[in-house]
Amino acid sequence: MRKQRNKNVELPRFKRSTSNWEGKVIEYLLAYPGKTAVELTGEALTSYWLVEALEGKVSDEEFQKACRAAAENLSKKLASIQQMSNLNTITSVPSFTPPVSPTTQPVVTQALQNDEDENEEDDDDWDMNLQPTADMIAANQIFKKE
Repeated sequence: MRKQRNKNVELPRFKRSTSNWEGKVIEYLLAYPGKTAVELTGEALTSYWLVEALEGKVSDEEFQKACRAAAENLSKKLASIQQMSNLNTITSVPSFTPPVSPTTQPVVTQALQNDEDENEEDDDDWDMNLQPTADMIAANQIFKKE
């Protein structure tokens, strides 16, 4: 059976006024050091929507790996938000504390490396190499204190 070639998809460009929150976020991402706005946006979109995008479309093992990766990345972001805003808890979000440390790679990166080792034909499936940002490292420190 012949393997189906991957097709590319594109998200149309969008423009927002810097007078609203979305515009301010775009402006911040464009000025973020070390990564492009496209990379940062891709990481955020993937963390937020990955589980829904893969539900029913991948094996149970891959789906669970994606769930863990998304939960870890979103938990780190939540911890960063809590630290920056001095909020100890956000009551509408269930508590989840993944076992992470500042020196460990995010689960998404580990999953990608494992997938590359197992099946080198899928090298171009997912070109995301998430590395912890300073905010994520700070968030890990919050988790260690609890």
